[in-house]
Amino acid sequence: SWLETLADVEVIEPNEEGLVDLASLEALLEKYSDRKTKIAAVTSCSNVTGIKTPYYQIAELMHRNGGLCFVDFACSAPYIDIEMRPENKLQHLDAIYFSPHKFLGGPGSTGILVFDPKLYTNRVPDNPGGGTVDWTNPWGGHKYIEEIEAREDGGTPAFLQTIRVALCVLLKEKMGVENILKREEEMLERIWRRLDQLPNLHILADNVRERLGVVSFYIDGLHYNLGVKLLNDRFGVQVRGGCSCAGTYGHYLLHVSQQYSRSITEKINHGDLSEKPGWIRMSIHPIMTDEELDHILDAIEAVYRHHEEWGKDYNYISHTNEYTCKDDPGYETQLVAGWFSKELL
Repeated sequence: SWLETLADVEVIEPNEEGLVDLASLEALLEKYSDRKTKIAAVTSCSNVTGIKTPYYQIAELMHRNGGLCFVDFACSAPYIDIEMRPENKLQHLDAIYFSPHKFLGGPGSTGILVFDPKLYTNRVPDNPGGGTVDWTNPWGGHKYIEEIEAREDGGTPAFLQTIRVALCVLLKEKMGVENILKREEEMLERIWRRLDQLPNLHILADNVRERLGVVSFYIDGLHYNLGVKLLNDRFGVQVRGGCSCAGTYGHYLLHVSQQYSRSITEKINHGDLSEKPGWIRMSIHPIMTDEELDHILDAIEAVYRHHEEWGKDYNYISHTNEYTCKDDPGYETQLVAGWFSKELL
């Protein structure tokens, strides 16, 4: 995390539409104009709203002011083209990185980091170890390998994980980015038509409909984790509840004031998560059929209409912010234990 470095970390404020405010970035660049090192570390796309970041424009602003631009493509890499060297040299990206777990077939693969070698000045690799040196001797002498990838990959390389990433990217390219985006657009239109009919269901950043296939929402009177539980237990639909590792962004999306935030975090610090805000996140993929998507939307509508009745079947645990079934509170533990039972060996 950048917060754990020596850097002064600033958040680029959103504009009135909730989008990245480039004027805010320009003001920050003016504020820190005397700094030798200036880095914009941004996401290519929000994993909460699916809204794309204007990272090429950010890169141009950074380079005009002697800075660098690093972009995290974790949310969008499976769906869009990634071009580090566009025609406009001022818009070049200095580093990109992504975890491939959102790719089709991506879980179990290895993270990817690509950067301009000019940025690398380490005399000693981050993790010295086997495979990072050309030679050593008994008197403390050693020489690290010149090739950056080899010297920074101590120990046994992640052969299988790397092969898996390569196959995932090849599959994406075979599917075709144009086809992927066209299908996602079709699915999003289907989602908007259904969810817009539910007045007490609120889509985050609802004003921006041009996005990748990520839709986060909350329903009045329904705890997000109970909503997740009901969708799973009654319909076999897996979604995610919480703040999607985006607590800071969530403050803007949910209009959480500093005073209210302080009261929430104070309770959390004492083991009470009952007021922790959040949402339900639904992610779609172009390989989904219309029938599968309709099943998900039918499930959401059913939970929307019946959650008060169905919620009576669960107990809330404030210190974990989770719900357990009253009739069989230990069924999840038993289910997991069953995965490793002798019958399966």
